Amino acid sequence: MIRYLFKPLSFMIGIFFIFLTMPSWASDPPLKVGILDLQRCLQQSEAGKKASKGLQEKSDRIKKELTVKREDLKKLREEFNKKSNVLSQDAKREKEKELIRKEEDFRDIVREKEDEMHKDEYNAMQPLLNELFEVTSKLAREEGYTLILEAKSGVVYYTKPIELTDKVIKIFNETKREKKK
Repeated sequence: MIRYLFKPLSFMIGIFFIFLTMPSWASDPPLKVGILDLQRCLQQSEAGKKASKGLQEKSDRIKKELTVKREDLKKLREEFNKKSNVLSQDAKREKEKELIRKEEDFRDIVREKEDEMHKDEYNAMQPLLNELFEVTSKLAREEGYTLILEAKSGVVYYTKPIELTDKVIKIFNETKREKKK
């Protein structure tokens, strides 16, 4: 008879000790998670729009410049093709080398301009990202967020109420306006 009572009793005592050793869930603050789309913040904030506009203007200038150089190169190629039949072998070889060198120079210029644009984009956007992180951190502290995730970095699903992008854009714009004053 004792065996029949011992098994349920030992089970109940085990459950009792498990609950005693568990941390108190009531003392832990509730988990509050937010989602932020940094790309949208950069695209829709006033400072982000201004930086993008400046970058776009520079990009357009570079494209025009490269288009002119590309057209000049194309004209040289066409001129060479027309005159190649009447040129001597040595002159033809020299003109072809010159044309190849100019094409390589053009490719180098294109690479150089692309690198320059990447650096300019980084230099324009990095300070904005740093300020967005500061605004987001301040918002998280003030509103008690435990965790804020970036929407494009592996978040598969979230509901609209936890998305903070619009709120961060608003605060970021206000912060930038206050700094201008």
